Amino acid sequence: MIARTQDYRDAVVIGAGPSGLAVARELEHKHGVETIVVDRAAAPAFSWRTRYDNFRLNTTGFLSHLPGQRIPLTAGRWPTRDDMVRYFDDYVARQHIKLELGCTVNEVVPAAGGWLLETSSGAIRTRAVILATGNYRTPTIPPWPGLSQFTGEVVHSGNFKNAWPFRNRDVLVVGAGNSAADIAVQLANNGARRIWLAVRTPPHLVRRAIGPLPSDILLELFAWVPAKAVDPIIGLSERLMWGDLSPYGFGRPPAGLKATVEQTGRIPTLADELIAAVRAGRVEVVPAVEAIEADRVILADGSGPSPQVIIAATGFSRDLGGLVGQLGVLDARGGLPGGFASHVGNGMFAIGYGIPPNGPLRAIRRAASPLAREVAAHLAAASCATAVHA
Repeated sequence: MIARTQDYRDAVVIGAGPSGLAVARELEHKHGVETIVVDRAAAPAFSWRTRYDNFRLNTTGFLSHLPGQRIPLTAGRWPTRDDMVRYFDDYVARQHIKLELGCTVNEVVPAAGGWLLETSSGAIRTRAVILATGNYRTPTIPPWPGLSQFTGEVVHSGNFKNAWPFRNRDVLVVGAGNSAADIAVQLANNGARRIWLAVRTPPHLVRRAIGPLPSDILLELFAWVPAKAVDPIIGLSERLMWGDLSPYGFGRPPAGLKATVEQTGRIPTLADELIAAVRAGRVEVVPAVEAIEADRVILADGSGPSPQVIIAATGFSRDLGGLVGQLGVLDARGGLPGGFASHVGNGMFAIGYGIPPNGPLRAIRRAASPLAREVAAHLAAASCATAVHA
């Protein structure tokens, strides 16, 4: 446990996910800044431990490591959930990251010379605070009209572990991202009776690899090419890759792939297995959910399938209001200014929010070093100012 005294910690990171671990490592190793990472969970990278059984990274392990330590080659091209959990545990140990787990930060308030964190373990005073709770803190389910009347089961994708509880049942999966696609395929492969996939905005569908090259490496090669130049090329490759998918329920995305990522943060869906299941009739793509009745779901085209289970792969919220909402630093959508990593102001920093400029883990690695440098510069400037006024 952290000793609760009036002495300042140099820096406190809130959140022991990949973002928090990466910036803590950089602060300690490169700048000698004493750093502690606090998290309400009982283990670091806790959300990774609770991912579904067949989870694999959507980006190659070779490019998805944190600063200072690669993912072992034994994890293969696309590491599994268990590979990543082992990697994060080893990262904490080998990088000597100081953790306080089971510690919920209830509020961050300004204090003389820095910040005061009101936590379940007592107050922590710090000269700099780094918010790293991430984009996926709290599961969200849309407030569909009539949801409370539904007599079936409603499950958020964050609570989906495997397909066995849904054998011989009719299931509606809501969403078009990678989690929705993976869950639909798992259901199809493990005995669900009928599976619908409700899609509101048509996603960009890509293969894990095109020839010998993983798709994320190809997209990385286009990182510095403007969307207006590269999106027509990607669009043509998608049509050559899949053909016309409109008879199967997949319309054309409203914007190009790179423009979609830059403007909305929605990454492409890896669809090798999903398209095979859709073409085989094992998964039926249907329009978006508009309302829910006791025993059926009303879709945008007026049809009304009757699932026994709704699995909502409908995302998460940052849920920062209770933590820093009183400080006036959040925008109208509850986000933080400054993009993926930034100095929010007055010694408060943030990493892992907004739209990542590339794969999330890769973005964390690239952002952690410059952010740690900015934190260290702030602490040095604050120390100089204190010395001048002493």
